[in-house]
This record gives sequence, structure tokens and C-alpha cells, in this order.
Amino acid sequence: MTSQDGRVHDARELLSTRPDSVREGNKRRVIRAVMAQPSTQVQIAKRTHLSQGTVSGVVQELEADNVFRVDGSDGERGKRISIGSVRGVAVGVEVGHDRLTVAVRCVDSEETLDSTVNFGATQGMDAWRRECVLMIRDLVARTGLSTEHVVSIGLGIPAAIDPRSGEISQVASSLDWDLQGNPMQWFEESFPKVPVIPDNECNFAAFGEHLYGHGRDRETLLFVKSSAGIGAGLIIAGAITRGRHGLAGEIGHLTMDPRGDVCRCGSRGCLETLVGGARLVEQVRIAYTGHRVNLPNNLENLINRAKTGNKVCRTVLKIAADNIGLALARVCNIINPELVVIGGELGQAGDLVVVPASETFQQNALEGMFKHVSPTEVKLSELGMLAGPLGALAFALQVDRQPS
Repeated sequence: MTSQDGRVHDARELLSTRPDSVREGNKRRVIRAVMAQPSTQVQIAKRTHLSQGTVSGVVQELEADNVFRVDGSDGERGKRISIGSVRGVAVGVEVGHDRLTVAVRCVDSEETLDSTVNFGATQGMDAWRRECVLMIRDLVARTGLSTEHVVSIGLGIPAAIDPRSGEISQVASSLDWDLQGNPMQWFEESFPKVPVIPDNECNFAAFGEHLYGHGRDRETLLFVKSSAGIGAGLIIAGAITRGRHGLAGEIGHLTMDPRGDVCRCGSRGCLETLVGGARLVEQVRIAYTGHRVNLPNNLENLINRAKTGNKVCRTVLKIAADNIGLALARVCNIINPELVVIGGELGQAGDLVVVPASETFQQNALEGMFKHVSPTEVKLSELGMLAGPLGALAFALQVDRQPS
């Protein structure tokens, strides 16, 4: 979009100039918030923790400069603030065990472009990183801009990130030979001077659902992502809760049976040994031992067969859902969230998973969560498989970190 005087602001310039005053710092904070999510002044004040008076002053100044566009007539504080004549593009990446998804969006638009390939961290960092760079370049080109206009990259990976240093504190057990170093530096050569904001992919999925999905206007949200493994992201008071070492939300390693199968983390009976994608496929194959049938070779195929009525696949999903529901009861008895969202590949099973999981959760959790005017709910992700990359994109936009 071009302003009335023909000037187009450069997003990198708006966000990279170091503020020389508190006022300039506040201005940049508001710009980042609006880039992530067009909102009213009241909503912006809540997300930035600035006073409504401060936000109002910033909005008036930036509207006059055509950085902001103000729409609507529902009172000054109820008007919708969006980005005006600003050129830039934001990137969100989710690296799964066997799936890589990239999403991009121009900062002055609400239309997101995305692309997914069916390989990820298990293929090795050189492979997925090389493919990721190509995907980013292709998607950015489709916006009509170039990589010189990229303002930030949110990078969700299957690892715990130390919230203080941005470095990896622990990775998924099967990947510790590969995900090494500081993720903030992994794309320096391909995208110089672009800040890379890393976090656990479940944390970003939770943030995406909080900002754009069922979690809008919710103070507390638990997002459970179940695919090859299972993890969770926790939102409290609108912010990601990571714990001291970035390990909060590792629901997949909640002990369900101390005498159960050995988990890849070295413990026994973890939730992941019961509901991990590979384990569910294995259960179906064991049920058909000795029979000549075409067996599912991945979780997506298993889910599709369950949806068409395959009783074995349905039973396997029902048992997995019950185990997830029991784990939710144990976790929610501690954190008592407003909303639980189930996403990841297992979330694609819809009611085959969310209904039994919700029932088992309610049977085993404290009844006070449900005998209330606003009971704790369990829902399927509104964003589906894009929760992670969209959350990564939005979160990175809001972080005021300068590239090295």
C-alpha cells in the first residue's frame, strides 16, 4: 500500500533503528503488535502492557505518518488499527520430526502463504535447513517482495529453548546428534541481518492458537500437539510459559505407567510410548499379525482408515484419546486452564479423538473445573497444522531483538 504522498515505509527501517527514548521504544512496540495482529487500541494496550493513553498517542502519530490505518467508527478506542504504507514480510517456520512448514505474510496484509514438505528434523539439519531456505525464498517472491524485505523469522523446532539465552537446553531424544549450536545463527548466511527467534514448536503452536484461533481472549490455554511425538505449549496471562530451562509443557514425558515400555528419553511408561504416531501405527500392525491386509504406514493413513470405519484403527485412536484425557486431568489439576486445544496430526482425527479425550479428562479431573459458569473446555485446533508456523511468525514479529 502506498501513502497519499507516495511514500512507502520500510519495515526493516521502522523496526531496526535503535530507540533513543522511552517514547520511541513504545512506538516500536506498538508497531510490532499491530504487524502481528490488527487490533483495537484497547487490545493493543493489553498485549503491549502500555497505558491506553500511550497507545492512543502513538496511534495518532503513526496514522498521520501513514504507518497505521484506522478503520471503523465505534469510538476512538474501538477503531481497528492496521498497518498502512509499510513494506516488509514476516516468516514463520515449524520443523517437525518428519514435516517442515513455512508461512509468510506481508506486514500490511492478513493473507498468509504457506508451504509444507514431508520431511523434517529426522532427515538431518543440513537437509531441512537447505529446503527451508528455498521455501522461504519462494514464498517471499510470491508476495511480490524480496528476501531483503524479510523483517523476522520465527523458528519452531522439536527442542527446549532456554528463554534467557535462546540456546538449546534439550532436544528430542532421537535428534540430539543433530540439533546443535545456537538456532539464532542458523540462517545468518542466507538471511543476513534478519533476527531469528527460536522456540519449541509446541510453544509457538499455543501462541498461534491464542492469537488467531480458539484461544482469542482467553487468559490461560494449554495446547497439546500430538504427531510423531507429543508435547504441549502453555499460555498464561497471554504469554508463553516456558519454565526455567524451557522445558515446561513436556507432557509427552509424563509418566503414565512406571512399569510401562521404555521411552526414548530413558524413562518408562511415558505418555509418548502410548500415543506417539509410530506407536499407534505399530498397534494396528500388531492387531493384523498373520493376516494379508494393506496396513497403514503412517498416522495420517491410520486416521483416514478410522474415518472410513476401520474398527481396529478406531479402537487404537480411542485408547490413545483416553490416555491423553487422563494426562490432561493430571496436568489441568495443577494449572487449571480455561481452554485445552488438541492439535498436531492426531488432531486431524476430529471427534474420534477429542470426544473420548474430553470425556476421560472430565472423569478424572477436579469437578470444579466443569461445574462453573465458564467450564474448562477441550477443543480441536482452529488453525490445524498451521498453528505452529503462524504462531512462530506472529511471535517473532513482536520480539524486539536486533540481529547480530
